Amino acid sequence: MTIEMKIFFALFIFTIYLPFANSRPITEEEILAVEELVKENLKDPDSVKFYHGDYPYPDKTGIYCGYMNAKNSFGAFTGKQLFSNFVVRNNDGIIVAPTMDFNKLTGEQYDQDIISSNCASAGYDIPVKNKFLKQVNKKRSSEGILNLSNNYVRE
Repeated sequence: MTIEMKIFFALFIFTIYLPFANSRPITEEEILAVEELVKENLKDPDSVKFYHGDYPYPDKTGIYCGYMNAKNSFGAFTGKQLFSNFVVRNNDGIIVAPTMDFNKLTGEQYDQDIISSNCASAGYDIPVKNKFLKQVNKKRSSEGILNLSNNYVRE
């Protein structure tokens, strides 16, 4: 293999893995903080099942998103619902994770489409409605995150 071929191969591999360079698993301490604050807003906090994934761009956005399934006031599971939290260390060095899923003025929970666009803006490759794509990619670009592919657009 020539030196040019080796350089080309190395650049090709680098290009493939570059988008994943800022992603990492969520830590146990972060999981505990996230789950504690998500549970505060549930009708039946003991019923919740969490589905955690990687944490993309934690140093750029601080936003962690995952899925949960919990019982509603009728005792039925709602199905997997997206949630988002802002994960940060407070002045005492303790990780806190306030939820970003509720309107601060009204206390009402945001629609799943709003939560998904917030998560997509933070670097998660998840489906968003077409009407949010421009704003999502504007936010991603401002953070140095690759644009969300059109493959994730839904009506």
